[in-house]
Amino acid sequence: MNAQKIVFDAAAGGGNKIAGFFCPATADVAPKGIFQICHGMADYFGRYEELIDHLNNDGWHVCGMDMLGHGQTYELNKDRDMPLGFFGEAKDAAYCILKDEMSLHELAKEFFGAGADGKRLPMVLYGHSMGSFVARNIYITFEFAREFDAFIFASTMGPEPAAKLGVFLAKICGLFGMKRKPGKLLNSIAFGNYNRRISNPKTPFDWVTSDEAEVFKYCEDPHAGFLFTCKGFLDLFTLVVRMQSDDAYRNAALAPCLLTYGEDDPVAGYGKGAQFVADKLAAVKERKVKVINYGHYRHEIQNEPIREQYFNDIIEFINNTEAEDK
Repeated sequence: MNAQKIVFDAAAGGGNKIAGFFCPATADVAPKGIFQICHGMADYFGRYEELIDHLNNDGWHVCGMDMLGHGQTYELNKDRDMPLGFFGEAKDAAYCILKDEMSLHELAKEFFGAGADGKRLPMVLYGHSMGSFVARNIYITFEFAREFDAFIFASTMGPEPAAKLGVFLAKICGLFGMKRKPGKLLNSIAFGNYNRRISNPKTPFDWVTSDEAEVFKYCEDPHAGFLFTCKGFLDLFTLVVRMQSDDAYRNAALAPCLLTYGEDDPVAGYGKGAQFVADKLAAVKERKVKVINYGHYRHEIQNEPIREQYFNDIIEFINNTEAEDK
């Protein structure tokens, strides 16, 4: 992965900075478009290196950032009392995440420029797990969604009634000065039983992928799998509540979208949750919705033994994306 790092101001304020990354296409063809990655919870852009390399080799520019409280962005701001899993003090930090993604989007357009024919390059937004929550919130926000020509929601979540309870409890924690404290109770509500369908799990993160080597790497990575703060959980649950309202489905963009999931992924409701989202989006006939079910694989399809197929499926989908006049 050949990445150029940039730094820009975080929408949440407080003097915080965001680490962004631009990975130019390496194929000996005219650039096909710009692919923007929204990483997951307790995750970071660099963990998508294999996907990025495949996209670059096919002629796609790739951009992404580490969200506040994650990866290299955490390293930039940790001296400001910005712990891992903390999106900042802003009252609506959930919305600030969207604004940061859109700031990156504008910088990427400027950095990569137009296509060989002088026209605007197609723009694709990909979100994995929590990143899919961010991408889905962008999808239902008109002034943001209109900037993209296609969306990919990977390992996303279906209906989650407990999200509203999570918002309430996280706010209570904040009243007791626990915004920056690890949200142990909130974590148990959100993830306490994610290994329940796995026989004799060896780690708390066996649900992430069936590839034991990848699970080991995840467990050993200080920037992966960490515990969110109480305020971080508030912002996470806020994203979930907003994306799953009836109005959200009705008002979502009409840009084509791809949903991918594994049937052994608890975040995707073991397939049922992600399929529910796909069916709700497809209820609007003008919207093109494609779904790929990878069978009995877990949360990170990009780190499963079938990942080559996954990468090829994504490339096939985006290669049929055309830039619309904006």
